[in-house]
Amino acid sequence: MQKNEQATNSQEFWNNIYAANPTCIPNEQDPMLVAAMNYFGDISGASFLDLGCGNGSSSLFFAKRGARVVSVDISEVAIESLSKFCSDNEIKNITPIQCSAFDIDKLGQQFDFVFGNMILHHLEPFENFAVVLRQSIVPGGKAFFRENNAFSDLLIWFRNNVIGKYGIPKYGDDDEFPLTPSEVEILKKHFSVKIDYPQLMFFSLASTYLFKGNFEPVMKSLDEYLYQFPSFRKYSYRQILMLS
Repeated sequence: MQKNEQATNSQEFWNNIYAANPTCIPNEQDPMLVAAMNYFGDISGASFLDLGCGNGSSSLFFAKRGARVVSVDISEVAIESLSKFCSDNEIKNITPIQCSAFDIDKLGQQFDFVFGNMILHHLEPFENFAVVLRQSIVPGGKAFFRENNAFSDLLIWFRNNVIGKYGIPKYGDDDEFPLTPSEVEILKKHFSVKIDYPQLMFFSLASTYLFKGNFEPVMKSLDEYLYQFPSFRKYSYRQILMLS
């Protein structure tokens, strides 16, 4: 499949997602958003890029705290929904733009802060994006990304051989793949990178995908127990990357 065809298919996939999930008000206690704020500090008046803004809730969260937010997404449905919400609610410090992540260096400004939720693992060639991201952040700026994690060979085997087959659901588009350790190393060429695993998401995935929600308390308890051991945390399917 050619790159342009991949982009078109991905755009159509996310258009369908956001047609069913329009802009919504954020959960002010969302642990991910709270963690991002703890990392960023004061963002009042700062230039802020919400990369892959999706349903717009994160843009609204950061705009409420005074940032001048540029919200970009490949989905025109997502951008149209956020634009309408901002117009209807007289929100002036959010600028929604339909834009590929590879074109953020063409937005005409650099950003003090960049936020992304489950966006990096969609971007190929990743080395090219890392260069664009570095060019788009001011010296001394920060970025915060919540991502999936390809460190566990077992989880990746299940993803490649089981998910989407045998009646087991698949929730992402066909072209995405979890963020790999080699891609994290690419980021380290351009940034100082700190990785955190705020929770262990490993056995609980079996409840979600294999057992249709059954055994969830048992699987979560097992994850919580194993989270006590730092050496096991890197196998979690979720990670936080803090760039500076």
